[in-house]
Amino acid sequence: MKKFLLCTFALLFSVGIFAQANEFGLVVGGMNGLSYKRIMNEKFAIQTDLAIGFQRTSIMENAYSDYALWNVDVFDFALNANFLYNKELSNGLYAFIGGGPNVGFVQELPHSPISFGKFGANAMLGAGYKMSNLPLTFSLDFRPGYALLLNYKYEAILHMFDWHLALGVRYCF
Repeated sequence: MKKFLLCTFALLFSVGIFAQANEFGLVVGGMNGLSYKRIMNEKFAIQTDLAIGFQRTSIMENAYSDYALWNVDVFDFALNANFLYNKELSNGLYAFIGGGPNVGFVQELPHSPISFGKFGANAMLGAGYKMSNLPLTFSLDFRPGYALLLNYKYEAILHMFDWHLALGVRYCF
């Protein structure tokens, strides 16, 4: 796990060497954690979030079974990297749209010993505001997604719809 986190952070800071601006901060909402954004040019950015969350979701087993869990409480730990198209609307106000992969793990609550590896994709749609007198940006985004949950010990492959609403606050440097 330490090697995974170390490689993740090394990738975060090396992806956009030629970037124009960097932003680092927090994201809160459906997932809570660290957020890093690289503005590549006037139109494109890469945003990566390393976050945890507790959510009520729907989990369904593969199509060959009638097994389904609706409104399940889960603990979700995820690394989410998104490639975004940024469009400035007016002074400091911008909109963005994009998507990317989502990896991590999910554990059913309360304190279930069974956890699942999570591999999926999500879209991202939102708006943000970059303050002119302070080096801060604020953003609000909606992230619908879909993930496969894998557990080799129990030979289970589950499907999960993954929906998040997030508020981001980042320091620009």
